[in-house]
Amino acid sequence: METVILSTKGQLVIPSSIRNALRLKAGNRLSASIDDGNIVLKPEEAPAWKPLNPAGVKLSATELSQAVDLSRENRRR
Repeated sequence: METVILSTKGQLVIPSSIRNALRLKAGNRLSASIDDGNIVLKPEEAPAWKPLNPAGVKLSATELSQAVDLSRENRRR
């Protein structure tokens, strides 16, 4: 068991051994609860798939199956 110290702002650092074991990165969300007098932190499930099209543009199956041109002259700058 590892020991952590609560800061004056109510913050604590999760030890690197625990972060590495759970593959936690900066920005990950954890849910916090109390269980029988203990603080329990659980990583929230990451979405299995994030849409590549957050604006919701409708694309046909034909458009989705077209090859992507990765040549330099066709890239946006």
